[in-house]
Order: sequence, then structure tokens, then C-alpha cells
Amino acid sequence: MPHRSTELVANNVAEFLTTVTDLARRWFPNENGWGPWFRGHGNAGWDLAPTLYRDTPPTRGIRVVEDEIRQEFIIRAPSLSAERPQNSWEWYFLMQHSGAPTRLLDWTEGALIALYFAVRNKLDQTDAAVWVLNPWGLNKCVLGIDEVIAPSAEAGLFKLDAKRYDPWLPERYQTLRVKLPVAIYPTHFARRISSQRSCFTVHGSVPNGFDALPKKVRSANLVMIRIPGSEARDIDYSLSVAGIDEITAYPDLDGLGRWLSGVLREEDRK
Repeated sequence: MPHRSTELVANNVAEFLTTVTDLARRWFPNENGWGPWFRGHGNAGWDLAPTLYRDTPPTRGIRVVEDEIRQEFIIRAPSLSAERPQNSWEWYFLMQHSGAPTRLLDWTEGALIALYFAVRNKLDQTDAAVWVLNPWGLNKCVLGIDEVIAPSAEAGLFKLDAKRYDPWLPERYQTLRVKLPVAIYPTHFARRISSQRSCFTVHGSVPNGFDALPKKVRSANLVMIRIPGSEARDIDYSLSVAGIDEITAYPDLDGLGRWLSGVLREEDRK
């Protein structure tokens, strides 16, 4: 049975902001520059599992398939993008933001961005959710050290600090020897990573790695805020008034196109 996380409820943007502010003050009482991470789910029943683990594992082994995907992506991507990753971590981050399956799970430092992802384009009445994570508490448990770094920022780190995270991204076709997820920052080499205030957990060999954490660690550092499906559309409208919309989340032509399509749909509903 999965360990139960702390569960709260927010019926509107004001309640949501009060809740996440209270969590930030509880987890970071002496820090103004650091805070929780957030992840929005359109369905409160979805697992906190990265894309690579969401389908049935292939018979050849998930790691074999993952490394074949990594290899193909690195071979083909340079002709299709202006981004130029500098190391294995940056390539992995680019794979994630390009929609390729990875062991990364997206989080954001922006609470309202996560809330937007939870309620955007919601057409049914199922409850949505925003997960709230204390990444320092997670790493304290898994790594034994109270830190969250960007392992891809090699030039700005002590080598020993960066190498601590190497087991979560082994060289292709090497064994993945870690089980639990850790929290990491990316380098902001792509605009979307910066605009979404992206951060990640990178998962080990356990698909639902958060469920494998000790119960006390999970309940103390991971909270689900349930968003009633009946309130989702009103929350989406409130966020748009506050300037949180598709262009905020995706500041590119794709985001602009989807925002305009959303405007047209709203006009049709009137």
C-alpha cells in the first residue's frame, strides 16, 4: 500500500495561496530565498511517476529502452533545435522539455504556475491536485545532506558535490543502482526552463519512488492540495485575471497559439 501523504483542500486561489504560504513558513522558517516546489495534476488520482515509468515496462528492460532513446535524441536533436546542451544532464533536461520519456518529474518554484497546470483545459468534474514538496527534506533523507544543487552546472560546483548525483544519470548502458528520487535544479539553458521556474526530481529504479520513502519522511515533506473539480473553471478564470495563462507557461509561438485557441473557445461558450 502507498504511504499516505498529508492532504489539504483549496476551493479558490485565495485559499490556495494561504495554504502554500503556511507550508513555506513551516518548512522554511528562517529562509526568504528558498521555498517549496509545486506540481499540478489535472486528476488528483494520478501518481507521482515520471513518463518513462507510466506505461507497461518493455520486455527488453526499461533501462535498455531509456538509453536507446537518449542515444537517438542526442544524435537527431542538433538539426532540429537551436539549444546546445553542454553535458549529459542538460541533454536529459532538454529531452524532458521536448516530451521524450525520462526519469525526470517536472516541478516548479511558482505555486500559481502549478495551480494553472492543474486546472488548465479541464473539461470534467474530477478533482485536480497540486503537490507540494520540500526538496531539501527529500535530499536530507535520500542523500544524507540538506542541499539541492544543479549537477549540470559543473563549472560552478565542487566536483565532489556534482558527483554525488552521478548515480541517478549513469553513462548509457550502465546499471542504475539507486532506488529513490532526489531533487535537483537545472541550468537555465532553455527559455521554457526559466519561464516555468523549472526544477526536477530524478527518479531511481522504483517507478513510484515517493511511495518507497519512509512514512515519516513522506508525510513531513510531501503534501497534496486537492482542487475540487467543480471549482476548476473559476480558478482558471481567476488565474487569467492575474496574468497566469498559456503564454506565461509557454512564452513562445506554441503558447501564443494555444492561448488564442482558448480565447476562441471561451467566445464560443458565451
